[in-house]
Amino acid sequence: METLFVIIMIILFFLLMAFVFSTALLTPLIGKKNFLFVIGLGFVVGLIGGAFFIAPVYDDLPDMARAIYMSTSDQQEIITINISTDSNVNQAIETVKKIPGVQSVESGEITVKTTGISSAWKSNLESRIPVANTNITSAKVISDDTLMVQTKPGSDPTEVIKKLKSWLVLVSGIDIKFSIVQVKLVVDASQVDSVVKQLPQGEVVVTEINGPVEKEIQTLKNTIPAKNNVILFCGFLGVIVGLAGMFIDTITRGFKGLRDRLRKKKDN
Repeated sequence: METLFVIIMIILFFLLMAFVFSTALLTPLIGKKNFLFVIGLGFVVGLIGGAFFIAPVYDDLPDMARAIYMSTSDQQEIITINISTDSNVNQAIETVKKIPGVQSVESGEITVKTTGISSAWKSNLESRIPVANTNITSAKVISDDTLMVQTKPGSDPTEVIKKLKSWLVLVSGIDIKFSIVQVKLVVDASQVDSVVKQLPQGEVVVTEINGPVEKEIQTLKNTIPAKNNVILFCGFLGVIVGLAGMFIDTITRGFKGLRDRLRKKKDN
């Protein structure tokens, strides 16, 4: 949410509170019997202001805090992206490495979706795949149609999957439908938003962002009250503003009397 928009929303809420206050100031004219009217008006207007002006700002509070943390932090975040092996993975990685703010790029495990894997093959695929393909360090059968493989650093994931596909079809009749490479980017926290915007569109998908800033944001989300409680608080704030307007003369006289007593006590 833009800063100007946030300021406008807050100003509009305060204008509603000013309306409640000014209405309460009329109580000498409309009579004290309308005490409940002023309280009810303050509560309803406060709820409306909270729901329409404060709640949208409150929803964006974590994002605003994230922007502040990122712009001031000198630490690093980890962006996890997925790249299809149907594309040129190594070329995409080289493109990502050149983005300002990216410290390092590391390709990780590859999720491989296949046709059905029979029970007979589940027991020996994990041991046979690394032997058949030396660029694969380990393989794990996750489900009846999913494999998870780890590759050696520097290997070409696209070529690895092509060879794995040929081997699987030849040996077991299992075909690969598609596969996704998980790539982790180490990025300056202050550059995360910029890096995400510059990632090759249509080639990569951001799946996760982790690091000190995200931990701070998660802590913030866990500590701030629920949005409904904030809206309810705005309603009670409207009641307080209404009461302040209704009894402003009494409050002013009370403060004046207290000030006079303090002054006399000081003089004595």
